[in-house]
Amino acid sequence: MLTATLNNKQILVTRPEHQAGHLCELISQSAGESILFPTIEIQVVLNSDTLLSIFNNINEYDFIIFVSRNAVKMVFEHFIDQSSLLSEKIQLLAIGTGTAAALADMNLTDVLHAGAQADSENLLRLDELQSEFIQSKKILIVRGVGGRELLANGLKARDAIVDYAEVYKRCLPEYDEQKCHEVWQDNKLEAIIVSSNEGLNNLLELTPVVDQKQLFSTPLVVMSERTVGIAKEKGFIAEIGIAQSKNDEGLVSALLQLVGDQEV
Repeated sequence: MLTATLNNKQILVTRPEHQAGHLCELISQSAGESILFPTIEIQVVLNSDTLLSIFNNINEYDFIIFVSRNAVKMVFEHFIDQSSLLSEKIQLLAIGTGTAAALADMNLTDVLHAGAQADSENLLRLDELQSEFIQSKKILIVRGVGGRELLANGLKARDAIVDYAEVYKRCLPEYDEQKCHEVWQDNKLEAIIVSSNEGLNNLLELTPVVDQKQLFSTPLVVMSERTVGIAKEKGFIAEIGIAQSKNDEGLVSALLQLVGDQEV
């Protein structure tokens, strides 16, 4: 039986540091070496009267949708405790299995989610979010600043009342140019894992011009077809793998298919 191994290949991981541990562990288990270079920094949004009002009146909502693990982390570290969401009136939803797992870590297990295909399109297909169940219901979407409007627009089209709680912002990390240059000069990178469009754009911005030819010729593993399109527009010419499951396991599976060596 053939199995794939990374055979000591170096893999650039661009996830925020606090989210990269499990992914790096899976790469290690596949005999690879992770080179951690976060291209996104997550910062909480504080001093917002809007957020204070929302979380002081959290029981007014019928549905609360968490769109990322960062949303879960920031809410419970800075705004409320999990007991506030134990009301039988409130139905919790997560964009996918990773976010649902983050809620489960907070002992919140009665959570609907879109499964491995973690995106707005699949969440909107849930029976519980069809018009007959959400008409005139209050729905809170917990997310970072900015992002797609597809989910909110889809819910509003079904006559739901939708609010946002934008509890964190994604920032470009501060590195000096020499540090960014060393990422490419001190390592022999065989692939790059990028889990968001913004992470990809930031990687390009952080990579010195002298190293961009190497960047564009390094195989890439991403979460979605949208990211593939952006990468090609930016100039990537190497092969790009797409995670079939939108989680760490899916990323590593795509990585092994892309650059893994087959062993008996």
